[in-house]
Amino acid sequence: MATPMILEVCNLSVPPQIRGEVSFTLREGERLCLYGHSGAGKTTLLRALLGLLAHRGEVVWHIPRTSAGYAAQRPRLLPRATVLQQILWCAQLYGVSLSLHGSRIHELLDQWGLQRQRQRAVRHLSAGEQARLEMCCAMAVASRLLVVDGLLEQLDERARAVFWEEVDGRCARREMALLYATHSAREAELADRVLLLHEGQVLALDTPEHLRAAASPTEVRLEPIRVPDGAHALQVYLEPDSRSASAAQIVFRHAPTMEEVLQVLAKRGRLP
Repeated sequence: MATPMILEVCNLSVPPQIRGEVSFTLREGERLCLYGHSGAGKTTLLRALLGLLAHRGEVVWHIPRTSAGYAAQRPRLLPRATVLQQILWCAQLYGVSLSLHGSRIHELLDQWGLQRQRQRAVRHLSAGEQARLEMCCAMAVASRLLVVDGLLEQLDERARAVFWEEVDGRCARREMALLYATHSAREAELADRVLLLHEGQVLALDTPEHLRAAASPTEVRLEPIRVPDGAHALQVYLEPDSRSASAAQIVFRHAPTMEEVLQVLAKRGRLP
């Protein structure tokens, strides 16, 4: 049985930022990454999907839009509100029941390291704290889909670990899907599928493994060496035509990073 659909995008474009037509689907439990350099059109595409920008093409939601939490690249916070007020206001905006004295809000505050700042005004928070608060608000309302636009790069290592632990668990249980934009090759590697954007057009959409394979990994071969019988210090690849099990050749294979994949596919002239 097919996994239930979350979102269907067909022939979407937002001239002049998104010049090509973008089509993809997103299903329950899936982690889909929009990867590309700054200016590739990632934010424009996400805002169009959320109905925040006029666009051509079709976007079909199979879930209520209020069940999708959105963490923007530039935190959309109320400067005079306290941290607690900000979270409660976001919950109320999306129709989520969140009590000031309930366990859920304090669980969120603990999870995102904001418990000590709960009564502090948003305008007095550091940039990192504001990024965590933006993510906290999005996670508080994301019951079916979490959309994250370039915010992962603004989180420290601990906050990123918290994010992926929470998201991976909820996606594995098919409670939620994740759609996120990033220019970090490391973050892109963690997706189930990656949509490569370059100068407003789609280069490819596939799993990280298939994209790396398409980029033709570099292979370096060393001259055959003699390996003493019973030696286990080196892991080697035995050549099929070796006459002796002790005659081996060491082969190093470099798996391309997502950044290298993007560069390779762009240079191949796959853009019109």
